[in-house]
Amino acid sequence: MSDPDLTKILADLAAGTIDAAEAARRIEAARAGAAAGEPDPVGEPDGPTGVKGTDRVTIRALGRRVTIVGDPAVATASVTGEHVLRRQGEVLEISADGEVGPKLEGFSVLNPPKSLDDLRGLTFARGLTVRVNPAIEVDVELTAGSLAVTGVPFLGRVRVTAGGADIKGVRRIADALVQAGSGSVEGPINVGRSRVKIESGALTVTLAPRASVTVRSSTQLGRVVWPDDGGAPDEVVFGNGIARLDLEVVMGSATVKRADA
Repeated sequence: MSDPDLTKILADLAAGTIDAAEAARRIEAARAGAAAGEPDPVGEPDGPTGVKGTDRVTIRALGRRVTIVGDPAVATASVTGEHVLRRQGEVLEISADGEVGPKLEGFSVLNPPKSLDDLRGLTFARGLTVRVNPAIEVDVELTAGSLAVTGVPFLGRVRVTAGGADIKGVRRIADALVQAGSGSVEGPINVGRSRVKIESGALTVTLAPRASVTVRSSTQLGRVVWPDDGGAPDEVVFGNGIARLDLEVVMGSATVKRADA
């Protein structure tokens, strides 16, 4: 809600035209009028609601570049890249195995790579892109690859080993673990309880302006850097602190910051 213009009320108070009680009454009325004149914000769900009989999408990948995009135009989930798709009740399971290390298909001494594009084709893991309806919760288990998530508000169990994770637009991430890698989590975390743990590596948590969360940290051989860090607090409240985020660092570092900082 935007603040009303109180200039005239304060001027009348300073001039002695009205007393403090009248000024308080006018200020309260002005704020109530400003609130009534604004449209109600679109309500956000407190959790995943599921759609078309699907409550959860589970992705398991080895040696892949995995990209997950929240897309309301998708009925449930749409996958690009080699994969196996199964349904277990209300859960869609997507699995994909890639190459760990160089991919040398098509290479020979008689036909060496002649361009940068040829070299790109010989190296790095293949890509897997999953577009999923934002009403569905997503679990991810990735080994030796990279993970990029955009616009998926509710993440469940996330495991990234020997790789990197870049997560944007999340409102709740139930249980995330990064081992021997780096992670970045950004979004308006404002519902439920989230947990993010890094065992070895670096983690950055960026809280968007709509975030309302109490962040609690625990460290073993690592450290947590807070906004305007002047000490080593165990708990910091952002916004109204409605949601909760447990942040655990075993060995490495984690940085918590505001998106507008």
